[in-house]
Amino acid sequence: MAGPSHPEAFRAERQFTRSVFAGLVLLGLVAVAGPLLSYRGDVLEVRGQFRTRTAREARVYAQALSLHLKLLKSELSRVAAGVGPDMQEDKATEDMQDLATPDAGLFRQGILLLDAAGRPVWSEPPGLPVTPSLRERPWFQRVLAQQAPTVDALAPGSSTFVVAVPVVRKNRTAGMVVGLLDTGEELPGAQPTGENLTLLVLNRHGDLFVPESPPAWATAPGFAAKVESLLTEGGQEWELLAGKVFAWATPVPGTELRLVLAADETATLAPIRDRLLLQLLVLAVLQVGTLLLFSLHWRRVYQLYLRMERRAAEKETMAALGSAASLIAHEVKNSLNGLKAAIGILSPSEEQGLAVRTIRGQIDRLAHLATSLLHFGKPSRVHCIPVDLPHLVREVLDGLRVLPEAEEVRVEAQLGGELLLLGDPLLLATALDNLVRNAMEAAVAAKDLGQVASPEVRVRLRRQDGEAVVEVEDNAGGPPPDFENRLFEPFVTSKPKGVGLGLTMARRAVEQQGGRLTFTRIPGGSRFSLHLTVQPPHDSPDIQELSA
Repeated sequence: MAGPSHPEAFRAERQFTRSVFAGLVLLGLVAVAGPLLSYRGDVLEVRGQFRTRTAREARVYAQALSLHLKLLKSELSRVAAGVGPDMQEDKATEDMQDLATPDAGLFRQGILLLDAAGRPVWSEPPGLPVTPSLRERPWFQRVLAQQAPTVDALAPGSSTFVVAVPVVRKNRTAGMVVGLLDTGEELPGAQPTGENLTLLVLNRHGDLFVPESPPAWATAPGFAAKVESLLTEGGQEWELLAGKVFAWATPVPGTELRLVLAADETATLAPIRDRLLLQLLVLAVLQVGTLLLFSLHWRRVYQLYLRMERRAAEKETMAALGSAASLIAHEVKNSLNGLKAAIGILSPSEEQGLAVRTIRGQIDRLAHLATSLLHFGKPSRVHCIPVDLPHLVREVLDGLRVLPEAEEVRVEAQLGGELLLLGDPLLLATALDNLVRNAMEAAVAAKDLGQVASPEVRVRLRRQDGEAVVEVEDNAGGPPPDFENRLFEPFVTSKPKGVGLGLTMARRAVEQQGGRLTFTRIPGGSRFSLHLTVQPPHDSPDIQELSA
């Protein structure tokens, strides 16, 4: 199996990450598409309902305005019928006074009786000022020619309405009765019919009667032509400086007037837009939260994946190395047994003593290496029995006195009294042997390099928080900084002649018994701490089984 640093593994990781993020983006788009489609449907539905209601209100208002104007023309026709043959007031006086009362009359601006030349004959109230050129007005000429009532502006751009009814005598228009209206006060619709609605009443020439103060866009050139197009095409959406409005135009029945109702859809659609923004905000928060949670989870999963991949690669490597190591160790051991038998024949005389001791030391070193290789290739099974830990540490220290380094290193031991625990004495002895042996070899190497004058190794045993802790310290200066994170990896060593299996096997032996092995850099050297759980032998079911 390739390690995580392999290019193919990196490509696979990047492809997996891109796929996951693409899936999250797709889910985000799907989540956003729902509110957007719903918003679009709601907007279309509300806009359709709003425009239908606007058109209906425009038609209803046009009918109401037509009925009101029909009433005004009817009342003026009654007044015209009371005018005498010589354009005298006769019976019309009382009716004119009723229609022109300031508080309740239909024509609070006043009523005029004009002759065929446009001159005022009388008025109510008396002395009502009249523009002198009424004869030239289109509405005046229209009444004279058609002998039919009409409704129009008194003058172009004027807010005063005129309702003119002819006075016909012998099939000739002898004059006309004209009622004056202030469209800002006396005409229905002078006040807004609702919020965000603008009501306009104008003639075919574009003269506005309602409202008294029209918006600027209603007085722009070409507005009358736009209204005429509305009459043939129905409602339209107009783009104005203040935004978009929906306008609907309809003729006022019985007149030549046009009624336009313009509605601002912004306020109507605002709640739907606000709801969409709220939904998008909630989705954005959820998406961000999802990404954060995914990132944290992905980081944890990815680290777990790297650890598992690293362990799998280590297991494969260790399996291959273990097989090779076992084969090599077996052959080496066979040769060492022959050397031991041969060295036993030599006489340990004074002349040969140094050579014999040197050969025996080297044989012991090779035997330790072969044993380490065998244990690495075939890890031992754990057999827990009661162990007196201080006694075991003393035996390990005594066994290391035969090493050549033992003569140069001062080994100090603080072991205390009896401390019983459950453990495998062989594995514990192997771990302690490796730790103390490494410390002694490192201290002597530091002396040979001139780093220390007196090599020292300290071994302490103590109890701490329900654990037995064995500390092995040296004054060799510690490993190089770049080796700290790899101290317990197999075949990784900073010693020129080291193999790199001692610490690996020591950690494995401790962990097999539920303990742990840690490293700490101390001033001038290193400290390896072996932690084992203290469990009284009589509490263990294993011991009871052994006793039985």
